[in-house]
Amino acid sequence: MTVTETQVRATLNEILDPCSITAGVPAGLDDMGLVGDIRVQDDGAGGQRITVTVGVTEPSCVLIGSFATEAQVRLTALTGVSAVDVRLADDFDWTPDRLAPHYRRRLDEHREHKRRALPLLAMTRTGPAGDQ
Repeated sequence: MTVTETQVRATLNEILDPCSITAGVPAGLDDMGLVGDIRVQDDGAGGQRITVTVGVTEPSCVLIGSFATEAQVRLTALTGVSAVDVRLADDFDWTPDRLAPHYRRRLDEHREHKRRALPLLAMTRTGPAGDQ
């Protein structure tokens, strides 16, 4: 069985970005735009070697190591994979335009729904009874 880039992306998309969970709209690494270069190559012995680059939304994110570890575990479990090299992108400049279009729509809809659900704050005056 040959592993495809599509399968690699789908597998990496099972790893949820904690910031997206906090925002209320969970998204995987691929939907977040955190998956960089993917290479699937024959290893010469009937298996396949996967090399993938992952990044984070902020350079100070401490989760990059856990993303890399989880990617390593999940990709290694794919049938026919003999080796996985997960590289951490040190020059990865994430911007919101990297979001998958379908995820961007879900996020925008969620935010709009939250805005509409906010109660209107009534303007009130406080002070001595005579000031009203």
